[in-house]
Amino acid sequence: MRTGRKVAQVPAPDPQPPAGDPAADRSGNPPAPPPAAAEPTPAAAEPAPAAAEPGPAADTAAELSDAEFAKLAEQESKEEVIIVTGSTIGRKSLTTPAPLSILNRELLNAAGRPTVGDIIQTLPAQTNGINAQTNNGGDGSTRVDIRGLGAARTLTLINGRRVVPSGNGANSSVDLNTIPLAVIDRVEVLKDGASAVYGSDAVGGVVNIITRGDFEGTEATLYSGGTSRGDGIAYDASFVTGYNSENKQGSILFSAGVQRQRPVFAGDRPFSSYDKTYDFGNRVEVRSGSTAVPGGRINSLAIDLNGDRKPDPINVCGQPVNYLYTPSSRYNLYSSGSYKLRPGIGTFFEGSYMNRKSDQQLASEPFSNAVTISKDSMYNRIGGDILGYQRRLDEFGPRSSVQNINNFRLVGGFQGTIPSDAEVFKNFKWELSYNYGRNDGEQTNQGNLIKSRLAAALGPSFMSSAGVPTCGTPAKPIAGCIPMNILGPVGTIDPAAAAYVTYTGVRSGFSEQQALLAQAHGRLAALPNDGDLSLAIGGDVRKEAGGNTPDPLTATGDTTGNASTPTAGSYNAVEAFGELSLVPVSGKQFAEWVEINLAARAFRYNNFGSGVTWKTGALFRTVGGVAFRGTYSTAFRAPSVIELYQGRADTFPTTADPCDTKPRGTTIMLDPDVAAQCSAQGVPATAAFGSIQQRAVVGGNPSLKAETAKVLTAGIVLEPPAVKGLSFTADYWRINITHAIQALGATVILANCYNHGIQSYCDQIHRNPALGYAIDFIDNPIANVGGAATSGVDFALAYDHSFGAAGRLREQLEWQNLFKYNVDNTVQILHGLSRYDLGARPKNKANFSTVWQHPSGLGTGFNIRFVGTFKECDQNNCNGGAPSRDVARWYKADVFAMYGLKTRAGTTTLTVGVNNVMNQNPPLIYIGIQGDSDAATYDYMGRFIYARMSQMF
Repeated sequence: MRTGRKVAQVPAPDPQPPAGDPAADRSGNPPAPPPAAAEPTPAAAEPAPAAAEPGPAADTAAELSDAEFAKLAEQESKEEVIIVTGSTIGRKSLTTPAPLSILNRELLNAAGRPTVGDIIQTLPAQTNGINAQTNNGGDGSTRVDIRGLGAARTLTLINGRRVVPSGNGANSSVDLNTIPLAVIDRVEVLKDGASAVYGSDAVGGVVNIITRGDFEGTEATLYSGGTSRGDGIAYDASFVTGYNSENKQGSILFSAGVQRQRPVFAGDRPFSSYDKTYDFGNRVEVRSGSTAVPGGRINSLAIDLNGDRKPDPINVCGQPVNYLYTPSSRYNLYSSGSYKLRPGIGTFFEGSYMNRKSDQQLASEPFSNAVTISKDSMYNRIGGDILGYQRRLDEFGPRSSVQNINNFRLVGGFQGTIPSDAEVFKNFKWELSYNYGRNDGEQTNQGNLIKSRLAAALGPSFMSSAGVPTCGTPAKPIAGCIPMNILGPVGTIDPAAAAYVTYTGVRSGFSEQQALLAQAHGRLAALPNDGDLSLAIGGDVRKEAGGNTPDPLTATGDTTGNASTPTAGSYNAVEAFGELSLVPVSGKQFAEWVEINLAARAFRYNNFGSGVTWKTGALFRTVGGVAFRGTYSTAFRAPSVIELYQGRADTFPTTADPCDTKPRGTTIMLDPDVAAQCSAQGVPATAAFGSIQQRAVVGGNPSLKAETAKVLTAGIVLEPPAVKGLSFTADYWRINITHAIQALGATVILANCYNHGIQSYCDQIHRNPALGYAIDFIDNPIANVGGAATSGVDFALAYDHSFGAAGRLREQLEWQNLFKYNVDNTVQILHGLSRYDLGARPKNKANFSTVWQHPSGLGTGFNIRFVGTFKECDQNNCNGGAPSRDVARWYKADVFAMYGLKTRAGTTTLTVGVNNVMNQNPPLIYIGIQGDSDAATYDYMGRFIYARMSQMF
């Protein structure tokens, strides 16, 4: 996003995050509270990124109300136009037809967190985004998911321009932590569809990160924090320096920073210290764990080296070595600048680089049904082949995945103003820019085994004439192979045998984005009744490419890890767009502001074809501080590189085998129809597999089409003149997605086969007779199938008032009330509202913050975050009336205090704070595989204490 801000008119910048502190201007002076809300009037000005609103700090989970938005606008020059997220037309006001929220720099500062991704994930509208608490299946990234529709359906922008997808390669969404918090001025969150304005992916919403392009001075910041248990230590050091020439000819900004995050182990928190499940019949918690114990067992029986049965061991718990919060380190560089070449034309650039190293860690490899132990193994004293043997291979050490990510982005181009004496489009602002981004990732995996070597090490073996254990037979020895004694207790596996069957695999990948953009916007004409007519037009050409290459063993499937084949591909898009804003009347007694907005975008993709998407919106502000607003639009999401061209890849989703008569250790009676279907596939009537994860194979589909959506919003804004600083907004929203790009998932495929008897889904389930007809794998292809529908209401109540010498008080409530979240899998509608089947989707989520700031620079505040209750059901399926339990409501309180001191060197701001001051544990969710709760919803760290010092020069 860009604004028509003149450098000399920019409000003073404020210190950088992560903790809250009073803002300071370029001279180091503490800020004054912003003036009362007002609307600026439009006029020509130089395009530049927006700057932050001075004011007191507040917790990140709060968002600016419309009244505070207007205050931000009033601080702009009275002669400027403003472009806000969701539109490409310059505006008089930050109040728009669509619901738009902002996290300004003060709100970012108050979080006590060093990354913007962690901050945005606390918003009530955000659901199910991956983050650093995602250990099993995580990749070290943090992604935003507005409305819980998937991160790929939330578009992330920097200064209104696209950002290359980031991660291990061929990703479909952005890692928010590639953007250093030190250079962020504010974050605008559009909770509306916006494909007509921005193109693909803007279905659930848009996150637009605005940088501090006009910052002047130098700011250095040090931050450190950790939990009250002494773990989870985080460090952040950064500096920002900026210069603006006195004649406004040019400006430049440079920033550098480093962050460190140490881990928290699952074994070090009471809620995650041991594996557990829930007996829904008796309504009691049951300790569980992996049946692959260090001492080994055959099916449910433990044996000794003589083949005799031992007392059945307790299932092993892998939590002590599992990460609960994953470690990482980041280095980042950022620079931006602009230069006026001559009146009416200038050039600009933005450049950034980020390196991230992160890792995930799980307990050692569980040997489970992987290979038959030969009757001719020198260590097998039972006398026959051993099937179904399970053992935790503790001698091999934990499994780990380590990422090394490099992310580069460069934007450059020209901006200017069409002369006022031009025949057409006079005084229009225009831009011609090129956007290049590349993300290279490398992931190193350790702890998995080579299947072929494992089979040899557990196959026939003998003692050679030289007294050396040897694989194979005397007639056909296997060179280099060392027999493995997997039947003994921990410590009996020879280190050389372990080294023979293990390997280190390196996977590499990339994502690349190129975009050429041309656009212009301005006022076409003044209309009667103080109205006007404005237009924006433009077009872009974009290429997306990506790939992911696994190591050779993973590509061939000769591994106990997740097998996958290479991914590679690209696509091109050409688009043209236009937007028209009509203000028929303003400044009248019963029509202070009336606006009608129309937008459309035509697109053509080389892989699936062409189409048109559109949007209409209206805003009517009447007397008494009352305004009505609403939008209706279509949206689309083009298939990503990974969805189009992904190689076949193994996944292991958590779902029980419907034919298992003893899932999670509890004996059950199968439904007669299910039992009949199992029998037809050869499964024994008393089959007991014990696994809660199944192998599902996914892969890309080059024939995918774009998915489509219809988005509706309707709201009211109340700002009573009698109560200065008070505002209330309520916005209803509804999103319906059709032709969704998705893999239905193993749970749906199993249900459609065994519960609904649909043969085409049964054909996707492959069982292995050699393993007692256990599931070998499930085909889970990506297709345009089904859809999703969600709706709800967002409420916001804000009060901002200055008490003179006593200071300024700001209070804010943000509340999401979810009405519906349904997924159509083509056979039935799955209901996700207030149940865990489709992730944590409680009916209510809210944040409340209070901040007080004294003119002396002293300030304090707190934030309360609330997540409502929902149900967790047996077999993770509430749709069939299964037994259930209520997941408890959850509250978290954060507090902070700050003090700004002016010295000869500038302004020094000290901040101390405690996040989760009551040390609230997350509620237990027994089906959750990440610490027996939900990593995307709750705080796992516990009480976190931090301090921050910022020096403005």
